[in-house]
Amino acid sequence: MPTPEQFTNQAQTKLNEKLFKTEASFPGEFPRLSAGFKENFRQVCEKIAELDDIAYIEYTLLRTSIINKNYTAEVRVYGEDWYFCKNQQAVGEFDVSFLFKHFDDLWGELIDMRKQFTGKVSAADVKEFMMDAAPKFYAYVISLCRFSILDCVERDYFKALKKSPKFEINVGEYMAQTQVVYKENAEKNRGEILEWFADRLNFAYCFEDFSGLDLSGENLSEIDLRYADLRNCELKDVNFIGSNLTGARFCGANLENADFSYSNLYEADFSGANLQNAKFNHVMADSGMFGEVEWQRPGYFGVSFKNADLRGTDFTNANFGGRI
Repeated sequence: MPTPEQFTNQAQTKLNEKLFKTEASFPGEFPRLSAGFKENFRQVCEKIAELDDIAYIEYTLLRTSIINKNYTAEVRVYGEDWYFCKNQQAVGEFDVSFLFKHFDDLWGELIDMRKQFTGKVSAADVKEFMMDAAPKFYAYVISLCRFSILDCVERDYFKALKKSPKFEINVGEYMAQTQVVYKENAEKNRGEILEWFADRLNFAYCFEDFSGLDLSGENLSEIDLRYADLRNCELKDVNFIGSNLTGARFCGANLENADFSYSNLYEADFSGANLQNAKFNHVMADSGMFGEVEWQRPGYFGVSFKNADLRGTDFTNANFGGRI
């Protein structure tokens, strides 16, 4: 006789298939989806142009919307108190239905499959399974926003916003787990940051804003700077050996003679950087997925060297997975 455990196992198999289908379609659809996000963000910025002390813009997944099969992200604006801000407000929506197409298909298939488990699996059980699955599909929304936002923040409509000294753009579930896709810290201090770096804390420096700092000649080996913002920094002769620099932004930075040997550079962005005589020996920077049977995360974007100065750069034994 069919059991709830068998339903769950079959549902997990179907979920895995749908996530891989989403993965397969995402790269090809990214340019169109990115253009849609940028236009949405422009509209949001124009709508909030008169607000003061904006500390957070958040593209929020609401479970109530998912339950009603309304596949949109609510865009909310907050002051410095974030979720406790009395003046928080919803300022728009962003259509993410394309990234939930296979999610919606899965929901229908599980409703049909439930008929084989009469009396064992309820509609509420299916709904609970789907709510647990939703953040995995929303991970593609996070990826979309993360790799679209830099063009947006260079626009006059964003620069004109009246932001708090510390400002973030986040994507995730309302009052739950969110991820930073962009951060500004107008109060950052070079000396304090170097003291902080000396502690070599795990995760503490991830997603942080270090843009524009002069860190030339510093030893930043074996440090966790995942998705950190190092745009337009002076990083000449910096030792990054063995560091985790996944998703780090080095756009426009001076990285002459920097040493990235044995570091992780998945999704790193070196657009417009000076990389003369930099070393990338034995770095790991594959793109996509790595042959996983079970879906773990969206596939990595390729490392970007767009308009970078690569004269004398050493890529000996670097692993970029054949795509840069």
